[in-house]
Amino acid sequence: MRWPNVALIFGREVRDQLRDRRTLFMIFVLPILLYPILGIGIIQFTAALEERPRVVVLVGAEHLPRTPRLLNPAGDGFNPGLFDKPAEAERLVVHQEPETGPWGDPIRREQAIRRGLASAVVIIPGDLPQQLQREGDVRITIRYNSVDEPSQITYLRLKDVLDRWKDRIVASRLRRDRKTESYTEPIRVKAEDVATAREVGGTVWSRLFPFLLVMMSLTGAFYPAVDLCAGEKERGTMETLLISPASRSEIVLGKFLTVVLASVMTALLNLVSMGLTGIQMAHRVGTLAATPGRRATASILAPPTLQATFWMVLLLIPLAAFFSAVCLALAVLARSMKEGQYYMTPLYLISLPLVFLTLAPGIELNLFYSLVPITGVALLLRALILGNYDVAFRYFLPVLVPTLLYAAVALRWAIDQFQREDVLFREAERFSLGSWLRHLFRDREPMPTGGQATLCFALILTASWFLMQYLAMREEPPTLASVAAGQFLIAIPPVFMALLLTSAPARTLRIRWPRPRYLALAVVLALALNPLVNELRPIVEWLFPISATLKAAFSQLMGQAASLGTAVVAFALIPAVCEELAFRGFILSGLEREHRTRSAILLSALMFGFLHVLLSLFQQLFNATLLGLVLGLLAVRSRSILPGMLFHFVNNALTVALGSLADRSAAGSLAGWLYRDPAEGLYHGAWIAASVLISGGFLYGLWRGKPEVPAPQAGPVP
Repeated sequence: MRWPNVALIFGREVRDQLRDRRTLFMIFVLPILLYPILGIGIIQFTAALEERPRVVVLVGAEHLPRTPRLLNPAGDGFNPGLFDKPAEAERLVVHQEPETGPWGDPIRREQAIRRGLASAVVIIPGDLPQQLQREGDVRITIRYNSVDEPSQITYLRLKDVLDRWKDRIVASRLRRDRKTESYTEPIRVKAEDVATAREVGGTVWSRLFPFLLVMMSLTGAFYPAVDLCAGEKERGTMETLLISPASRSEIVLGKFLTVVLASVMTALLNLVSMGLTGIQMAHRVGTLAATPGRRATASILAPPTLQATFWMVLLLIPLAAFFSAVCLALAVLARSMKEGQYYMTPLYLISLPLVFLTLAPGIELNLFYSLVPITGVALLLRALILGNYDVAFRYFLPVLVPTLLYAAVALRWAIDQFQREDVLFREAERFSLGSWLRHLFRDREPMPTGGQATLCFALILTASWFLMQYLAMREEPPTLASVAAGQFLIAIPPVFMALLLTSAPARTLRIRWPRPRYLALAVVLALALNPLVNELRPIVEWLFPISATLKAAFSQLMGQAASLGTAVVAFALIPAVCEELAFRGFILSGLEREHRTRSAILLSALMFGFLHVLLSLFQQLFNATLLGLVLGLLAVRSRSILPGMLFHFVNNALTVALGSLADRSAAGSLAGWLYRDPAEGLYHGAWIAASVLISGGFLYGLWRGKPEVPAPQAGPVP
């Protein structure tokens, strides 16, 4: 990488962006104008839509006792003393109606509430004074419409008023009987809120800032990326750039830095403008109820501290880098600016659920969410704004490092796309279903494409999802039959697509007999790696605990096997065959065609890990992905799927057999000789050291080796 060329490309792209009036308007002008205008509009709408008084029809008001008073002296409202502030009593207007009139009819009352003639109707029983005198059980009915928000709010206010009226009746009885208030209320709970006004204000910003930061970073990255790639194709300047001394990687990196700068500037200016506007709005609107007392809105909307602001700006950079790399890769695919706009909607649809997840109650930052793109950054921002620095600093690196890793992967994808002439100079396409089907069957190629491999993975996920939903609808626990059905659903799409879309299905699925040394290597590697795999499992479960319910469900599923052989077939043999046909067969072959071998192995391993997240537990993501790397390397070097199947089978069979060995944990037995903790399958230190040395040596040799060259077929000598 020649950094002077990168700097030259970066300076060129920045100057081009600064000459573009649309970019200048989106980055600098729009944030300054947008939020003040929105603030003014919200204030005006708030004043115009100020809550009007709600009508409450009181049927049988003539039966109310004189003391304590429920209504005001005029009888057109409730007693102001039953409210926190007398002004709140004006929000409820009372219309008194006799019990013998039209409002005494229940059907009339219901129709009136539905038509909006009254927000609620209170029915006072005719014998209320006698029941109060006898100290009997009195029931006062409130009719309202729960699906109508004003009616529901009116009901809540009425309930509060009647509760306070009831307290006054109880207080008068206590005075009459010369009892203290503690006679009916021996325990009183006193709430003391330890949150400061600034911390309460942080809760507002902690939900608002992460959402806007994600959206503004995405918006600020997408439009410049489309202009720098698809726009250059339309303007005809892409060819001039490609014949320059700069390499393709340097060109992409220069464009990437330009998009990152635009994304960071857009997000920062939007957040600064929104924050200043929000504070000014708080001063103008007045006060809001936040706790039992009243706090000024300016305090509630107090801006984040300088420390939180610093960390927010620091986190903005990796977030902008992630979005910039993704947007740049998508923009390279676009043939025109119009086509580039089409990619915006799917990108938003993927990003919005990840950021909306942080708004759900009970979602807190932990190690799992720190690994989820976008969600981890948003939750970390929320912790920083709230001042939870202990939590934030604990997960700062687990959030920062994966985000940078995702950005690097996306940037690598963008560079790969930029290396392909068919992507850079793609012509307009006219899709015809008939022509496409004829081409599909007539011009079949020996190996699948990367798109077909991705489609196969999507079909596997979809089929597995529908199977899980079907089992959930039956409300029956999973059985060995359902496990086997799920595995066959994994194998059907790759086998069917290999037969339909390729001219060499056996080559695509790597169905060939390898050299015996690869079969032996598969068995030795599975045995050698088992101590390390078992050591990793409790670490993952400690970081990401498994609930007792799930453990019981898996134990019940294992208990359904009639014998150890049945369990080995269900959980080792069938998954080894079906999953290897899919991931090291069709999917890896398709990915190898359009990606480097290392990238193809990594992508197939990540897909393999993600499938295990869907089918079982997200805790299996790490083990499955790591084992997927070994399986992919075995498949590439041996050019056969059989060593991977054998490795997969032995690895799963050892896990299934662990329960049987754990029962024989007495000293001197096989389990006691192998395991320091037979129940968990944790080996003694000597076996772990041997595992590291043996598996490390074999994996290094496998990595440095070359793919097996198939032997030439015998035939007549010309």
